[in-house]
Amino acid sequence: MLTKQQILMFEKTLLELVSAIVHQSISSKQLLFEFTQEILIKNRKGLWKQIGDQINASQIEVHDFYFNTWSLQFYEDCNQYKDEIKIIFQQVINNTSDYKLAIHQSIQTFLKEFPDNKCNERKIYQMLYQYAKSNHKLFGVQPKAYQLSLTIFENYAFQRAVNTELEQ
Repeated sequence: MLTKQQILMFEKTLLELVSAIVHQSISSKQLLFEFTQEILIKNRKGLWKQIGDQINASQIEVHDFYFNTWSLQFYEDCNQYKDEIKIIFQQVINNTSDYKLAIHQSIQTFLKEFPDNKCNERKIYQMLYQYAKSNHKLFGVQPKAYQLSLTIFENYAFQRAVNTELEQ
């Protein structure tokens, strides 16, 4: 987690590095965000390390701060679409038993039906995952702890059946 001092240095350092990469002066946070997104599409992962080295933070801390905090200011709040997203998920989950696939398909459907939205896809994914998890009985999605205990029980039952058969 970045300190207050590192957070203050983050944007300045990002601006300097991105300006140097694109060989252009960047006049707004919005432009900085757009250029950074373009750089990331080109798979320039060294950006986080460079920033981390300059602000004395790890590459992972810088990456996480960018995606989980700083960049969110450029997206709209997905909660305004919460009902629509849930309805889409309910329709999609009826056609598959794989909830991860249903989440992915729901996001794609939402983006097609609401092309002008400015929602962060990670936030939509988190919203759908929580919704599926909290309604696991309705959708057949089991929480991980339940899945683990079920797997342990199934393994135990199988082993017991094998041992019983061997004893006979």
